[in-house]
Amino acid sequence: MKSPDNTIYTPEDLANYANILHNTNAMKHNHNPMSKKPKSSKGQKYKKIIRPIWNDLCSGNGVNTIVISSDLNALIERLNLLLASKQAEHTGVINEIVSICNELLRQNIIPKETYKKINACIKNLN
Repeated sequence: MKSPDNTIYTPEDLANYANILHNTNAMKHNHNPMSKKPKSSKGQKYKKIIRPIWNDLCSGNGVNTIVISSDLNALIERLNLLLASKQAEHTGVINEIVSICNELLRQNIIPKETYKKINACIKNLN
């Protein structure tokens, strides 16, 4: 879609799309796997979806292949494990922590203020 409706796709859909873009070099100029130059556009799809995926790749975070459960207990358990892992200075867990927090916010399990506090704590753990 030229103007994607973020209410009709899930985090899993977005992760799958990121993998497709990455594996096919569809985000790279001329689809060249060696290119460090992204294909760009002024369109909504590029601004809201593709550019953040490109930025994650360029920042070294890699492609987000996180699959988020909709089971509340599983989300909370996983979040606690990831927060402990991050506190123990393990790298590579921030994307999943943020994805879980996004899902908890989406399901109205946590209020926006709690979401903001969790994100502030994550930044302080860096």
